[in-house]
Amino acid sequence: ELRQVLARTLRDPTLVVGYWMPEERRFADLDGLEVAIPKEGNPSRAATVLERGGDPLAVIVHDVAVGDDPKLMDAATAAVTMAMENERLHALVRAQLDEVRASRARIVSAQDDERRRLERDLHDGAQQRLVTLALALGEARGNIENGPDPSLRAALDGASTEVAAALGELRDLAHGIHPAVLTRAGLTAAIRALGERAAIPVVVEDSDIGRLPPPVEATGYFLVSEALTNIAKHARASKATVHLVREVDRLRIEVLDDGVGGADSSRGSGLRGMADRVRAVDGRLTVSSPSGQGTRIVAEIPCASS
Repeated sequence: ELRQVLARTLRDPTLVVGYWMPEERRFADLDGLEVAIPKEGNPSRAATVLERGGDPLAVIVHDVAVGDDPKLMDAATAAVTMAMENERLHALVRAQLDEVRASRARIVSAQDDERRRLERDLHDGAQQRLVTLALALGEARGNIENGPDPSLRAALDGASTEVAAALGELRDLAHGIHPAVLTRAGLTAAIRALGERAAIPVVVEDSDIGRLPPPVEATGYFLVSEALTNIAKHARASKATVHLVREVDRLRIEVLDDGVGGADSSRGSGLRGMADRVRAVDGRLTVSSPSGQGTRIVAEIPCASS
């Protein structure tokens, strides 16, 4: 297109544009073919080299008669230089954007890996020690069940109760960091577990989505977890529904409630956090929350076969 515009402007249908290939030290057209530079003194063909910062940028090979109107040639070369510089800047921005996306995806992946590590450490370390302690306390209580010291029995009873409470809290903490069921059984099972623990009735409808790549499953899980938490805190809803649908190369998640609506991402971090998390895996999040008509959150997340 650039060559065609130049050819019309300079009234030279034979005009050729070549782009500088720095690694190969030559000019080439859009097909990669080398553009021959006419030798100085050629009676019919001439070359005008465009530069940026002293480095070659492109070359225009044209009829020698084009040089008879230097003002027109100067205007044309200035326009070409500007167009190519703009394209270079666009390419730079696109490359930077790609790197930002890749970096964001790497950060999310690293966070998920760290969540899984913490969950394993809590399960294999602190939880196991508390279980062992609970068993030891139970054995000690059995040994002195009919002993003469009621205060010792009471102390052991109290210690057993505290250990049981600490173990429950630790399990809840480990589940919140990264639920083991998500790793073992997949997204549907993990979301059903979320629904069972929710403060309101939650219906989970699944179209047999199967297993998905770990970043997709983690994103879907924490999206639904945050959505159900927001519903419990703010929506004054009587029920919620979660739809999970696999659509060829993407996962579609819908979370709906029958609450008061009016959810606004500008007034809290919950919705913004969900949107950021979905965008980090190149997904898209939309929220519809008319006042008095409940809230509908839809996430579409690209996914390949796991």
